[in-house]
Amino acid sequence: MDKAPKFKYLPEANSDPTKNCPIQILEGKYAGIIFNFGKISLKETNDGELDVTMEVDIIHSPENFDKNETEFTQTAGNIFTEIVVSGVEPEPTDLEDDVHQD
Repeated sequence: MDKAPKFKYLPEANSDPTKNCPIQILEGKYAGIIFNFGKISLKETNDGELDVTMEVDIIHSPENFDKNETEFTQTAGNIFTEIVVSGVEPEPTDLEDDVHQD
């Protein structure tokens, strides 16, 4: 997996509370593009892999931007993966704090 570009959440740009928080890409080829994720579907393939499909709703982009461009689709997927992984990574713990001596 390629590394996701730096991005930030834009809760103030969310005019519809039923949609996900908009995301602005901060670096690279797609810097300045603002989008949010729409419907996301997960399906297990016959070989046990996970197939992820997602809708991407563009809020702001340059003229002539094609959201179906393969490289942008991969970039959005990398951002999605980073969001998911950062949400499930366990916090480091100090096991010595959990040891009680009587």
